[in-house]
Amino acid sequence: MSYNGTELVNEIRACVESIGAEIINIRRDFHQYPELSWVEVKTAKKLASIFNELSIDVETDICKTAVVANLAGNKSGKTLAIRADMDALPIHDAKDVPYASRIPGVLHACGHDCHMAMAIGVAKVLKKLNIELPGDIRFIFQPCEEAIPSGAHELMKAGVMDGVDGILAFHVDPEVEVGKIGLRNGIMTAHCTEFQLTIHGKSGHAARPHQAIDTVYLCSQILAALYSIVGSRKNPFMPAVLTIGHVDAGFKANVIPDNAYIAGTIRTLDDNSLEEITSQLEETVHALTRAAGGHYQIEFLTPVPSVYNHPDMIGLIEDVAGKVLSSEQIVKVEKVSMGGEDFSWYLEKAPGALIRLGSRKPDAEVTYLHTSRFDIDEKALLLGVNLMTLLVLKYFLGDKLDL
Repeated sequence: MSYNGTELVNEIRACVESIGAEIINIRRDFHQYPELSWVEVKTAKKLASIFNELSIDVETDICKTAVVANLAGNKSGKTLAIRADMDALPIHDAKDVPYASRIPGVLHACGHDCHMAMAIGVAKVLKKLNIELPGDIRFIFQPCEEAIPSGAHELMKAGVMDGVDGILAFHVDPEVEVGKIGLRNGIMTAHCTEFQLTIHGKSGHAARPHQAIDTVYLCSQILAALYSIVGSRKNPFMPAVLTIGHVDAGFKANVIPDNAYIAGTIRTLDDNSLEEITSQLEETVHALTRAAGGHYQIEFLTPVPSVYNHPDMIGLIEDVAGKVLSSEQIVKVEKVSMGGEDFSWYLEKAPGALIRLGSRKPDAEVTYLHTSRFDIDEKALLLGVNLMTLLVLKYFLGDKLDL
């Protein structure tokens, strides 16, 4: 059986419009009640309830809070996965909107509420269309994208990618105007490693620093030295970023503390740069702590690999998007993002692609990811559901769907 592309595109658009308000409300509900990594308990219950109402098989209690829903096709064949992350960040919501976070100090500042709402929208539209598909769609709702151990890595080990032939995902992008998508073939994000450093000294009275090993002063020396490492590499032409995101020391103004804590990330595009930076980091810490008479412990956590968008999947997206969007709406992403994205773990099991979905309101200030005022133009959700639904159908129907 063949399908008329124009008619199907119009039918999908009508379906999305009919549930548009519902998709937005689902996103706002997730936004008001965000949960941190590995404790997405209420979020998981909401997801399971929605898929049970749709009569779609759903699995829970995978890696604590993951939810996996399987929409079976009419015939056996390939399995295409759609991934949506679930966790929020420990950031206060500073927006003055009705759907602002009601959980103090927790915010969906990376769009994971949007990703979940769009995946639900795709499932709802596919159920409404009821088109016979030679294969299954697996919706993977993943905990802990924002922390280590990576949720994607844990789900991979748990087998959620077993039998999957391809995988797709959106990431909202507040730097791209709503109505547009961003595509990049090949490497899209950096290889990201997190480090945790504890500096041990000797506590003492603030009036007698000569009797102590001052971990606060030592911490300041180490911080200054670490920020110079990237600029002094052998190969300055290969991008790399070292950022400190957490510093903690002491509890009272007149006490020199025993310990200080530093945590940060290293982001590179090649293994040589990563090895060079990590080696120099530890050498620097070793030299400074030894000179002060202290000691240290350092741990480099399991790195998140780079996202590699497979040419075949990018080709599929370009083909489909080119039929429903203008050339001005498809943005070629020229530069690799130095951000980390654990979607990369799934790509070690099956070819896939991460699509940037423009979410900035026209002529509005950019509300960047991981900031207290992050928000989106909710029209992006409807475009996302439209496009992902059409991608799913084209993936399975191939030449039978003439766009």
